[in-house]
Amino acid sequence: MGEDFSRQIRRFSAAILTDCKGNRRNMAGKRPTRRRSTVVNTGSYSTLALLHDIGKQAIPPAILNKPGPLTAEEFDVMKSHTTQGCRILEEHPALRQCEVFSAICDVCRHHHERWDGGGYPDRLTGVCIAPWVQVVGLADAFDALVHPRVYKQAYSVDQARRMIASGACGTFNPQMLAVFSSDIFAIAGTVYGAGA
Repeated sequence: MGEDFSRQIRRFSAAILTDCKGNRRNMAGKRPTRRRSTVVNTGSYSTLALLHDIGKQAIPPAILNKPGPLTAEEFDVMKSHTTQGCRILEEHPALRQCEVFSAICDVCRHHHERWDGGGYPDRLTGVCIAPWVQVVGLADAFDALVHPRVYKQAYSVDQARRMIASGACGTFNPQMLAVFSSDIFAIAGTVYGAGA
């Protein structure tokens, strides 16, 4: 995983965002007033992806690298990487001075939230999930599918596309999902090379 994985997520997020922007689709809709007013420029989206899984440093290796299915208790520990990541980020005063620190924490905490509220840790729904979080969440789900993990083989780009479109990985923003579904082969080619 490590640095190569983070770079791939960053590039994939940038490609999805570029396609969404190019198709002039509004992924955010009207933002609720209770949410932070942080606005992230489009050049920063892919950078936000770099620390999305930093909380996995706090997950015991026996769970993180388990070759089979996780028990319910183990999955609860795994899910805590989102909140653990925010804790890790908060421990760095210099990082807290970063202009987009709240957006970095938002991505770290909420990249497993889903459009229908079926995600974690806060079960956010729809436009309560910041657009930059939605992009990283989709990129992360796709990347996890097309690469082997200790518990599964890699899926093809088309299999991953179908799984995400069918809701097998949770429900994503319908407008973002439409861009993803129509452009995934081009995006995957840009990110992973011609062999994707």
